[in-house]
Amino acid sequence: MSLEHIGTDMLTLFTETSCLSLAVFFGVLAFRRMDRFFRVLFLQLVIWSLFYLCSHGITIWQQENHLPIDNQWLLNVHLIIETGLLLMAAWFVLPEMLRSPLTFGAFSLFLLVFGIQAMNLGIGTYLNYADVAACIVITLVFSVVLYHFGQQTNAPFWSSPEKWACLGILLYFACSVPYVSMMNYLERTNPQVNTFLYYLISGVLANIRYLLLALACWMIYRNAKKQLPQ
Repeated sequence: MSLEHIGTDMLTLFTETSCLSLAVFFGVLAFRRMDRFFRVLFLQLVIWSLFYLCSHGITIWQQENHLPIDNQWLLNVHLIIETGLLLMAAWFVLPEMLRSPLTFGAFSLFLLVFGIQAMNLGIGTYLNYADVAACIVITLVFSVVLYHFGQQTNAPFWSSPEKWACLGILLYFACSVPYVSMMNYLERTNPQVNTFLYYLISGVLANIRYLLLALACWMIYRNAKKQLPQ
């Protein structure tokens, strides 16, 4: 998503920071009890938190020096890291027959779109088609991951941290596809609607994504404590 508006709304800043902090806090608590799937998701969370802080620092510096707000290159760099890490997390849990073709195929498709658009527009321009490609491949792969978790266990949905984490990822990326596809068009034709949808997708759904990850980490920590000998 575009990072141009980050830092302009204190309520948004507070809610986003709170959700990220909760996820990091519970992730640290549960880290030793995590499997590789959750450790990669936690790594992605930490990296995004650092990028989030950097984006604010860049935006504040540009505002103080009366420069145009321009940190799209930061989003493009993070887009590669986020897509790669989420697909790596999926690789650890998918059946052996599917893991390599699905994850490597998805990442290759994303990189192809990213490379073509970066060559045409430059890394300093928001690569919306690459973002759409990332949202689509992550949605498809994590739909398979969620189905796989469902096949692995008969436990109710609400008692599975893996399913909650997958649900947050799917909600965010699946709902981002139509908006990201139209973002540049809306920016030209109806900036107010574009701003509203930006805060809805990048704000509300991103917060839900990380709150569900925080819930999943808390469940891992709680379940591990229950298993300790009394």
